[in-house]
Amino acid sequence: MAKSSIKASSQALALSEFESGKEFDIRKYRPDLKVTGLRFVITAQHVRTLARLTFQGKKISKSLGTFSHADFDQNLEKLLSQMQGFHQRIAQGLAPFDDVVKPANTLREFALSIYMPSAEMRKKSYKDDEAKLRMHILPVIGDYPFEDINAGMLNKLLTELRSKGLTNASINRVRALLSVMFNMAINHDLIQVNPVSKVPKFKENNQIERYLNAQEIKRLMDVLNSPHQHGIDNLIIVAIVKFLLLTGVRKREAMDMKWTDVDLTTGVWLLGENKSGKARRITLNQDALAILHSLPRQHAFIFANPMTGQPFNDMRKTFQSIMKAASIGISESTTYGITLQVLL
Repeated sequence: MAKSSIKASSQALALSEFESGKEFDIRKYRPDLKVTGLRFVITAQHVRTLARLTFQGKKISKSLGTFSHADFDQNLEKLLSQMQGFHQRIAQGLAPFDDVVKPANTLREFALSIYMPSAEMRKKSYKDDEAKLRMHILPVIGDYPFEDINAGMLNKLLTELRSKGLTNASINRVRALLSVMFNMAINHDLIQVNPVSKVPKFKENNQIERYLNAQEIKRLMDVLNSPHQHGIDNLIIVAIVKFLLLTGVRKREAMDMKWTDVDLTTGVWLLGENKSGKARRITLNQDALAILHSLPRQHAFIFANPMTGQPFNDMRKTFQSIMKAASIGISESTTYGITLQVLL
């Protein structure tokens, strides 16, 4: 493999133009390079690099380091040299990585070497995932190869968590983590099917509804109108909460809302069909429209996660921070009702 120049190609995309959190081949960034197997993942401030190769019929990977956007180009020459060495070793019949000879096949190996490093980069709540793995998942199925884990084993694991006193909502969070990990394993070509899809969710019927009083509503709106002053940084979820209060729609309906679903001129929002097969239309008021106008139109989804371009999977953490900042007692099993008349 010839040594490639690290001078930027005139046709190269800027790092900021790549979708955050998604893995790309280096040739998407530098079409002039001939190297194969060098991949990168963009985050808000960093570029994570890795080698993905095939040795003796098995797919293997190795992290090559994380760099700031500003330092990435100057480290390309070193990365290309590493990749050249890997390819030379493969040509000689040798394992390309000194410390990685086989892929992570067990759930424990995958969780600790692949999933958790990725979660730590992407999620502020990665410590919650670490705790779920350590307390509930790895002690039970951590040493099983992925291909040996089936829906029956997972259903048994979750059922036993219920007998240990976990709420249905907490068990569903464990199930969600398992589903994310198995989907990632599919992306790494370790398995073909996600067995979690065959495991039903537990019914979360342990909710208690409580309506906020006038003082709580005032404190809540103070936090929503000046989130930074209260240490709330996720402005997209702040916007979702305000939108929900103004419209009274279901949380998932708002989170899945697309720019193509709403006419910003007339304020008409098309939600799709209801149970009777009729299209649902909601006319948004000026306050709700103002929230939409304040958001960037960078993705198809209006309230998109900036890191993925997709709807948020969960807004619980930020919502709890909002309620805490407003000095409103919160509980995992409590939902909150607020009348639109009071808000307006």
